Amino acid sequence: MRVEEKIAEAAGREAGTLTLESICMGVGYTGVKLSDGHGGASYTFRDDLGASCGVIRNAGHLRGMPASEAVKWMLSENLAEAAIGTATVNAVLNRGYRRGKNVAESVICEPQDVVGMVGWFCPLVWKFQGAGEFYIFERHPETCAPSGIARILGSDKAGEILGKCTKVILTGTSFVNGTASRLLSACHNAKEIVIVGASTPMCPEVLREYGVTLLAGTQITDADLMLRIVAEGGGGMDLSPASEKLLERV
Repeated sequence: MRVEEKIAEAAGREAGTLTLESICMGVGYTGVKLSDGHGGASYTFRDDLGASCGVIRNAGHLRGMPASEAVKWMLSENLAEAAIGTATVNAVLNRGYRRGKNVAESVICEPQDVVGMVGWFCPLVWKFQGAGEFYIFERHPETCAPSGIARILGSDKAGEILGKCTKVILTGTSFVNGTASRLLSACHNAKEIVIVGASTPMCPEVLREYGVTLLAGTQITDADLMLRIVAEGGGGMDLSPASEKLLERV
């Protein structure tokens, strides 16, 4: 079973009788508020939603949808549905944590390390300038600014290089586009696997099975403010006033 499936199942069990109260799909992030007031967020793959002017089935009728059903959308090939599903998973699972330390303070970089970062995560790029080798894998590498020693490659190269990496950073967006299982299975020699960003599902009991060692996710503290930020085009950094950063050693 893929890791995404196990996480969706875990969230489904926790969801109980919760339903979707509000949903907002912004150009940067997607947000969900549940019937108990808790919220969750997820990255919006705005460039991959297709040419149709409508991207969600039954738009306008999602309020009241059981959260236990919505979490299954995490597995959808429709990336708009997957964003709503992942946001719902995070609304269910990313709660009850205390604010964590900055992830950059908790990851050590050694000169002998080979580091692979899947998805550009700017706050950590500087951290690995002292590594022996540093690779960043991006779907659109031409959009990334030069970053010291880092070699910036297309995301299609990740599978063949991650196997030699001793430290791997995955952004939580890999759960939205369904690449998490493939990427984690490629990390044969990684001593540290960190999942970062607001899309990260805080599900340590599942993720430890796949070699993940550190989760740096987000807990929404003000769901209404989060939805307003999302509606106004905000991204992960913009969510700070409505959330708190989490750090959980798995």
